[in-house]
Amino acid sequence: MRFIAEDDGLTIKLEGGEMFFGLKRKLVLPREKIVDLTWTPEFNYRDLLLRIGGTGAPRILYAGHFRDVDTKETLFLYLRRPKGIPELRSISDANVLAVTMRDYPYAKIFVNCRPDIGTSLMKWLAG
Repeated sequence: MRFIAEDDGLTIKLEGGEMFFGLKRKLVLPREKIVDLTWTPEFNYRDLLLRIGGTGAPRILYAGHFRDVDTKETLFLYLRRPKGIPELRSISDANVLAVTMRDYPYAKIFVNCRPDIGTSLMKWLAG
């Protein structure tokens, strides 16, 4: 997975098997539609998620389009070693970049990201 930060937006390019499992080639996130971008070493999401399309294998991979049942938001996930089961309202992973969007097909995007890339992307959005 590659992250390309430009003046007008952020592009997340999925590569190889990531495209197959995530059902996406890339995500182009316009800067003006990004509400929040945070990188966290310990990610926890406590809500009921239903897989719309993609891959869901506990402790192996969650990738693709998911829907938050309570808020009715569509999410994009690419988590490589998730713990928990979305259907049981609990999912966690390490080193996750969380992007909250406004007026975009996905309300939230959660992808694994190295710490150095995550902190540089937070600085990019702030600056």
